[in-house]
Amino acid sequence: MKKRTGLKYAVMILLLLVGISACGAGIYFLFTDLTLTFTEENPEFLVGEKRRALDFVAETNGAVTAEKKRLDTSLPGEKEMVYTVKKDFRTKDFVFRYTVTENVPPKVLRTGDGVVLERGTKFDIDQVISYGDNLDPAPKLRLKGKVDMDKNGTYPLTAIVKDACGNKTKWDFTVEVADSVPYYEDTRPRTSFADFRNANAGKDRSFGIDVSVWQGDIDFQKVRAAGCEFVIIRIGYSEKGTVTEDSKFRQNFERARKAGLKVGIYLFSEDASDQEIRSSARWVLKQLDGAKLDLPIAFDWENYQNFQVYGVDFRTMNGLYDAFADEVGKGGYECMLYGSKIYLEDLWEDRDTRIIWLAHYADETDYKGRFMLWQKADTGRIDGIEGDVDLNILYSKDISGK
Repeated sequence: MKKRTGLKYAVMILLLLVGISACGAGIYFLFTDLTLTFTEENPEFLVGEKRRALDFVAETNGAVTAEKKRLDTSLPGEKEMVYTVKKDFRTKDFVFRYTVTENVPPKVLRTGDGVVLERGTKFDIDQVISYGDNLDPAPKLRLKGKVDMDKNGTYPLTAIVKDACGNKTKWDFTVEVADSVPYYEDTRPRTSFADFRNANAGKDRSFGIDVSVWQGDIDFQKVRAAGCEFVIIRIGYSEKGTVTEDSKFRQNFERARKAGLKVGIYLFSEDASDQEIRSSARWVLKQLDGAKLDLPIAFDWENYQNFQVYGVDFRTMNGLYDAFADEVGKGGYECMLYGSKIYLEDLWEDRDTRIIWLAHYADETDYKGRFMLWQKADTGRIDGIEGDVDLNILYSKDISGK
């Protein structure tokens, strides 16, 4: 009996020791910290780079999830991504920090070279040069040189524009101070509407004009009789979300309809934010009140002479069109983008989804994008309008080049 009792106690002691060991392991496991190491610390990426978040996990002692599948590289700046490590009932968060930058320098829209300023006036560089950036709404300007507005002469200047990511654009130019600003006389030849039609005759196209208050009182019966088939009418101009109606809009709209012309409208805008342009678009819809249009509503943002004063980058500018198109779409209307060839190529994003109204005053166009309308001249003459009017070709389907 004593031998069996001793054996029994030995087994009990062994089991107790195993239990203590297991308990110790459990306690050790319970207090072991969760860990996560990344492949690199504070890496740098370019705007638009596609990077999977989990690709930056090097080692961990648990299961890892990231708050998003991809790193946010949409805009420059210091960024953070939160990763969560989980094991059994425990979790711990880790922060991955990274920097997004870009290497596109600011763009010069107007060099200012050769500008003549009137002696005795105030020097304002924003009225002389124009520039902008693809992602920075407020690139910094450093101007080298001085202009004495009280003394006639030619003054050399250097402009250096730097964006938030450190990209620079530099150029030299001269301005002149004189007793007065020279008067520019427009001596370009004028083109009759009949000659315009004949010179551009072809199938799957029609011919028309675009007008605003600047054309005065229009006799649309005479315009129609001259062979005009459509007219695009300015409804107004907007700034900071407020639209001023073109004083001739309603008269032009009613008379053009009565004359049997196809009718479209355009909004000239200087809005600078999503909120502002959506407000202006809703105003347009309210004025139309469901009226039928034969052409898409045109969005016309074209004041590039002092672009920097609007505090808008090119990406935001493209977003203004998208917001405008979205709002007028809610009212059941299509939208199209008006733009000069140079700005359609340099500033506006090339998207097949956009209907384009191209402005290019040339016999032939080398614009490679697709377009539906071509504003081919701004020196047209037509019976029913005193003075110049823009001349347009409307194609039955989008074309690329002529």
